[in-house]
Amino acid sequence: MRSLEKILEEYLDACKKNGEYLDKGDSKTANKQFRILTKIRSDLISNEEYGLTKLLPYLEHSSEYVRLHTATILLPITPSEAKNVLLELSSKRGNVGFTAKMTLAEWEKGNLKFDF
Repeated sequence: MRSLEKILEEYLDACKKNGEYLDKGDSKTANKQFRILTKIRSDLISNEEYGLTKLLPYLEHSSEYVRLHTATILLPITPSEAKNVLLELSSKRGNVGFTAKMTLAEWEKGNLKFDF
């Protein structure tokens, strides 16, 4: 089993790379990074010692993509804090702003499903 430190390092790297490739228009590589994020999310959920709450500090990370992914993952756990981050990001231009707006809209409609 990977250490929590290693998992979180991989998480930060995948968030940043996902955004980098989205901004370059490389959806294939961005999707690969998103699959890595999905696996990390599952790893954190399945490990009682770790849990998704280990991502809470990343709601204040300097990278917009780290904040975006973290807020999306944490919506069902800390809705108020996650929504505030998504609202702030929704004012940004480009992929970050668009994705934050769409995430909030789908959350409000009840269309986002989380399997915990």
